[in-house]
Amino acid sequence: MTVFRLKKAERSDLEGIVRLWKRNIRTVNTAEDIAEFFDTAEQYFFVALAPGSSGKEILFGFVGGAIRGGHGHISGIAVEKRYRRCGVGEELITALELAFLNESFTTITLEVRISNSGAIRFYEKQGYRLAYTVTGYYADGEDAFVYVKKFR
Repeated sequence: MTVFRLKKAERSDLEGIVRLWKRNIRTVNTAEDIAEFFDTAEQYFFVALAPGSSGKEILFGFVGGAIRGGHGHISGIAVEKRYRRCGVGEELITALELAFLNESFTTITLEVRISNSGAIRFYEKQGYRLAYTVTGYYADGEDAFVYVKKFR
């Protein structure tokens, strides 16, 4: 069992968020792009922290979102490989969903690469359902599946 805690992300967490985003999400976004996005949507970013050997906590997971088109949108989620399959991703998604629900957003969307079968299984396990495909969504030309979860 992995011991960790979640918290709302702060500006001081940005370096770790950028590191995880660049290492785990295939993107053309620069560190500056990610920082700018964080600054506009900080209230929708959460991080997972584990105790480190030096007594300082290690940031090993994050989720970030925003309001897009009148609904909540999951823009990125990443968890270091050694912490995967321990419930961290589920906890991060739940924290972001609750933030959206607290502001009365009852529909949440996300995009995922059609080749990312692990992420697709993860999102479906969390209750997200395939809505449609966007051809050539990513900069490298790969298509994206758009997933939706509706709360009543």
